Amino acid sequence: QRGLLPKFAVPERYLLVSLGTGTSILEVDGATFQRIGGTALGGGTLLGLARLLCRAESFAEVVALAARGDRARVDLLVRDVYPEGGIALPPDLTASNFAKLASREPADLAHALLGLLGENIGITCTAVAHARAVETLVFGGSVLDTNPMLQEILQRTVQMGGRDARFLPD
Repeated sequence: QRGLLPKFAVPERYLLVSLGTGTSILEVDGATFQRIGGTALGGGTLLGLARLLCRAESFAEVVALAARGDRARVDLLVRDVYPEGGIALPPDLTASNFAKLASREPADLAHALLGLLGENIGITCTAVAHARAVETLVFGGSVLDTNPMLQEILQRTVQMGGRDARFLPD
C-alpha cells in the first residue's frame, strides 16, 4: 500500500477511512490491516438526500450548490441555543443538524448535508480512534474528490476530537 503512495507519509499505525456508498474503518498496522467498523453514512446517503432535498443528481452538483450555501440557516448552532454564551463550546458548533430549517434553498440544504455527513462520520471515526488508541485517521474515497468542504468539515471534527486527519491525494 505504501509503495503506491510514496509521497504520502503516514505513521506505522493509523485508521484508514474509506468513504464509499457507506463508510468503512480499517486499522492499518505496518503491513497488516483489519476492518474494525463502519457506518451506513457515506456517499450514497449524501447523493440520496441531495436528490430528494436539492434535486442534485451528482456529487459535483452537490459540491457546487454547497459552495454557495450557508448551513447556519438550516442547522441549529450552539449560539442559537446559548446566545449569551456561558457554555464551553464554540458558538458555531452544530447543536442539531437540520433543526433550524430557516431556509429551504437547495444551496443551504446541500451545505447542511455535507455538515451532517462530515460531522457524523468524523465523530464516529474519532471515537473508534480513541477506543483503539490510534492518533491518525487517513480518509479516502470518491465522495472526497473535488470536495474540499467535506474535507474541511472532517478535518475540523477530527481535530476537535484530539486526532490528526489526513486525506489521500486520489
